[in-house]
Amino acid sequence: MPLLYEDTEVIYASVKAFATYQDAVAEAKRIGEAKGIQMTVVALAPVHFGWTKYRLPVGETFINLKENVVFYPVGIFSNDPNFVALGWWEGAKVEYLYDWLTKFVYYTEEKSATMSPQPIFKTAFTFDVETEAPAADVDAWITAYVVLPTTMKGMSIKR
Repeated sequence: MPLLYEDTEVIYASVKAFATYQDAVAEAKRIGEAKGIQMTVVALAPVHFGWTKYRLPVGETFINLKENVVFYPVGIFSNDPNFVALGWWEGAKVEYLYDWLTKFVYYTEEKSATMSPQPIFKTAFTFDVETEAPAADVDAWITAYVVLPTTMKGMSIKR
């Protein structure tokens, strides 16, 4: 049976996310060997940003990463019909990178998508959640890998 276009896209997204995970594992190994500390790779959770729920605040959020932490965003989960885009910047809006257009994610059956391009942040970054209607936050989450020392597993990665 030939692959359908949609099947090909799902396979590509899975391969891309796996390749990013492999990159994160390699970075954890590199940092661990260079610094002599145990490193791990975990999925992003609210605790990593000092939050308590899987929701993104509307507007700009600046994240200044602690030492030996690397952030690999790979996609979006969205259950919010008003969430339209997620913008990425290096540092405190020092250099604009690109927007992930997220409106379509709400309409997929899985409510998630692997996005491209995928940035890698080693120091600081800003993301900007854009919506069609005023709101404090959106019912959405960034799917990402976080490289961090094993001692920081359940802690904030922000300075």
